[in-house]
Amino acid sequence: MEYGLHCESVSCSKGLIVLLLMLMHGGSRATREEFIQALLIDYDSRIQPNFENDSYTDVNVSLFINSVDSISEQTMDLKLNMFIQQEWIDERLQFYGLIDSAFLELDSKLIDLIWVPDLYVTNEKSASFHDVTVPNKMLHLYENGRIVYRLRASITAACPMKLHKYPLDSQVCALYIQSFAFTRNNLRFRWRKVNPIQTNENMELPQFELREHHVSECLSFGGDTEGNFTCIQLQMSFNRNIGYFVIQVYIPTILIVLLSWVSFWLSIDAVPARISLGILTVLTLTNQRTNMASSVPQVSYIKALDVWMAVCLGFVFAAMLEYALVNVMERKDVQKSDSFDPDLSKVKVQKRGEQIDRISRLAFPLVFLGFCALYWIVYTKVVRLYP
Repeated sequence: MEYGLHCESVSCSKGLIVLLLMLMHGGSRATREEFIQALLIDYDSRIQPNFENDSYTDVNVSLFINSVDSISEQTMDLKLNMFIQQEWIDERLQFYGLIDSAFLELDSKLIDLIWVPDLYVTNEKSASFHDVTVPNKMLHLYENGRIVYRLRASITAACPMKLHKYPLDSQVCALYIQSFAFTRNNLRFRWRKVNPIQTNENMELPQFELREHHVSECLSFGGDTEGNFTCIQLQMSFNRNIGYFVIQVYIPTILIVLLSWVSFWLSIDAVPARISLGILTVLTLTNQRTNMASSVPQVSYIKALDVWMAVCLGFVFAAMLEYALVNVMERKDVQKSDSFDPDLSKVKVQKRGEQIDRISRLAFPLVFLGFCALYWIVYTKVVRLYP
């Protein structure tokens, strides 16, 4: 029986060499338990694979995004659940033909005995590994020394956002992956050439949809200004679904503005009705704006939603001021009238007030319609703002 053991002068485990000599002197094929014990008998998990060769280890990285739990504007971060897979070659663990399998599936307890890259997400705020019912880790060891290491993690990563067009905006969130301790001379991360990023087909987000993703290398991130540490990045572009805001914000405010125009069809003498309607619409819109302020991000610049609410409040307030203007003009004209017939003076003043109401019936809707068209063109059709 022939056994192949292809290894460099310093790459093979002494335990494997002893095991091979025993097999060559008439021993039967080694069991997997014996093989693992021999494989790790003098293996040092503290030293990277190419330490003696003074060269770097290539690690191919791929991600499977299981879910995007939330994208928060208040804290400007992204929460996602994903599987991180890393692949590299460790020649110290080659075992051509020593067992009746091309690869081994190692238990999570044995993973601690094998060197793994010190991958970390640079812009991570918090992270956790999953251990129900056992630690969600796997490691496959192939006979040519290739190692496939996969784990499941939940990560909250910082995602700086530009909210000038909120809620008609799109956002780009990134994950920066680096080595914490090893420079490019010893370790280099690369995206896997085939399908480096995969996503769950059933993934749903309440307010966003994942439009596209892009992978690339990047300059060192997080304090390393010289670029000595390997760095790769994933950029994910999200489009915000505005259905919620159309139903909860835009349609109600439009209806309130339309309601304020009802006063233009009421008689000038209906003072209580017109004043009550004006005050009611102003207070309603102010209350809605206050309620929205607690759920939108607190930033120092003006957002698209701020523009909309301010202009709608301005239209409602202008409708109330229109009646105040009509009422003031009526009193001044009555006082300045040279006519000795009070009833005739009142008729002339009412005609002037009715004329202002007729102009307002046409001017207010046209101006508001123009504002709506300009608003949607500027915030949806003009060049989109990506951070």
